[in-house]
Amino acid sequence: MKTKIKICGMPAALLSVMLAITACGDVTENDEDALYELTGKWYGTDYTLAFEITQDGEGYIAASKTEYAVSVSGGGFVRFRNSGGTVVGSFNYSIKNGQLTMTLGSGDFKGLEAVSPFVKAGTIPPGGGVPVELIGTWYAKTNPPASPNFEIYASGAMTISGSATSYTAIVQGNKVSVLEDSVLQGEFQYSFVYGGEMIVTNGTDICAGLAVLSPFVKKNG
Repeated sequence: MKTKIKICGMPAALLSVMLAITACGDVTENDEDALYELTGKWYGTDYTLAFEITQDGEGYIAASKTEYAVSVSGGGFVRFRNSGGTVVGSFNYSIKNGQLTMTLGSGDFKGLEAVSPFVKAGTIPPGGGVPVELIGTWYAKTNPPASPNFEIYASGAMTISGSATSYTAIVQGNKVSVLEDSVLQGEFQYSFVYGGEMIVTNGTDICAGLAVLSPFVKKNG
């Protein structure tokens, strides 16, 4: 729900709630319901992290790899501000069936409409086998090789550097089981840190080396 307070004759403070301020008049706090539905990591149709919004009103834009403060109105308008209060990007949005459609992107969001609609991490694309955040080519963050260390496709197929075999990735929670013709060849657990960087732990058998090379970053295209 939205609440309004009156501010007159005082500077606009950029608080954690990110007040949207007019010169001397109504000040509208973040719409809590809108902020709740926006909370999460959002991936485009290219399966790449585009932006993230937290329930605390903090935002991350993947393209600029920068964290900002977020203000959201109930009318479907979102602004990202830097520490000085300057709007660095904004967009209008609507959400239907878990998909966020972006329009009127400006600043750091300009052009992102091209990979709209967005879905949250954990979403499995239609006809797919793994969540969107796993789909793509993954390279070790430190000393990345010319070819990806591993690649996971929307179907769930997986390839690992150094092996000509095409595997199948089965995801249960944060654990990935790697199978060849229904025979388990290795497992690993994964988590993501702020910005979409993947941490791989507890790698076994053919996945043991992935844990050693972790963390990984995704590159698509």
